[in-house]
Amino acid sequence: MFDYIIVGAGASGCVLARRFVDAGKKVCLVEAGELNVHNSMVDQVGGFTNLWGTKADWALPTVPQDGMFGRSVTINQGKIVGGSSALNAMMYVRCNKLDYAALTERSGGDWTNSDIATAFAGLENYIDGPAPGRQSSGVMTVRNCPDPYSHSLAFQAAAGELGYKVAHDYNGPEQMNGAGPLQFNIGEDGKRFSAFNAYLQPILASRLLTVMDRTTANRVVFKGNKAVGVEVTDESGVAHKLTFTKDVILALGALQTPALLLRSGIGPEKDIKAAGLSVVANLPAVGQNLMDHLQLPVIFRLLKDLPNPDILTGNVLFVDVNGQGVPSTPDLQLNYTPAVPKPLMRLVPPLGGPAMIFLPIMIQPRSKGSVSLRVDGTIALDPRYLSDPSDVTLLKKAVDLVRAMTKTSAFAGLVGEELAPGATDVETYIRGASSTLWHPVGTASIGQDKADSVVGADLSVHGLQGIRVCDASVMPRTNTGNNHVPTMIIAEVGARKIMASA
Repeated sequence: MFDYIIVGAGASGCVLARRFVDAGKKVCLVEAGELNVHNSMVDQVGGFTNLWGTKADWALPTVPQDGMFGRSVTINQGKIVGGSSALNAMMYVRCNKLDYAALTERSGGDWTNSDIATAFAGLENYIDGPAPGRQSSGVMTVRNCPDPYSHSLAFQAAAGELGYKVAHDYNGPEQMNGAGPLQFNIGEDGKRFSAFNAYLQPILASRLLTVMDRTTANRVVFKGNKAVGVEVTDESGVAHKLTFTKDVILALGALQTPALLLRSGIGPEKDIKAAGLSVVANLPAVGQNLMDHLQLPVIFRLLKDLPNPDILTGNVLFVDVNGQGVPSTPDLQLNYTPAVPKPLMRLVPPLGGPAMIFLPIMIQPRSKGSVSLRVDGTIALDPRYLSDPSDVTLLKKAVDLVRAMTKTSAFAGLVGEELAPGATDVETYIRGASSTLWHPVGTASIGQDKADSVVGADLSVHGLQGIRVCDASVMPRTNTGNNHVPTMIIAEVGARKIMASA
């Protein structure tokens, strides 16, 4: 018998487990993937791309995307203790204060600025400080780009020529309109410092923590409107029912959490009945509002033979190019790598020589999709990428920005011909070459009205007892940057809200 069962040991699940154990609660952490205290492909900063498509990756396919010439896009998600925090590129992006203001608004004011500040103080240990607006009291090591081959002064200088600030800390008081080094959750030993390393590993020996790895959650069991257990299957195929005294908390991410809700009878009543399942709660917003960031590689010939970086990218500029997001926030994140990074060399098609890679990332898309339950009980992932024409317009403007940067004096002697899109029509290239940045959100949004939300301010599922959601699915919209930090912040705040309301 546990106080809390957490389903999903990704970034959010690791944070929740740590904060519950710190408070003296008995916790069971259920994870379909394996627990590896050490894994060279995870620990080494360039190893994670080798895990894509392996047993450590859910590799979830979308349905064919009409906006992408019918392509099915694979969304890589960590199937391992540590979750996508063990498979991501380690970029540390606090995102914009208005991202967190959206949580405040949707919670009816319950999630305060003080809550967010306390969460950052518990999370962030910025070792390249002190710096305005930064924290050094937290458990996660954060540092500026540690790879000298990835860091580019030319990129910063080019941005400066276009009127942007240089040597800018995008995680400081102002996110936008400055180019500078990306920051990473990489330890001082040069290895990945994930949510697992920061939060879960220090408490693995605690008598209050049980980690059930290689264990799949099938459904949440209810008695009336109260969750009373979780049905799971272990690695041997044996089914078990786990019980708890307080709550089960779903922390499987924005794709798997709504899937488990739907399989448990929570979601649109019509779909649940059509699949032959019993309806526990008719919540039409479950699985809706799926949003994701898209990336588009823009590649130029590199005229100098520069060393290949060990990490994917080391430079960033946040800008508003299309005005399609929340006012005073960026809608584009532009990453840059001065040479093809080693972790991608086996995945990039032959380029005929050295190349530099710009990576525009659409961080406030307008296209929305869904995670839905089919009649046969399987789950359909349909992000509806590029279904809103403004998203294509944004990426066109991003290509224009990249081209303008390459024409600055800062890139003279470095940049050669444009390899991609090159002579290809830009919209054709966008629809054929853009892909996910693996940042799905929004499918169990926080809110006060069950018509357009799934959980309330305390993260309880509307109309039900004993079940909560705490992960990227509760975000009301995409963040203005990588999901990792906002997901952990939600878990830091959520742990306190959950224990306070128990």
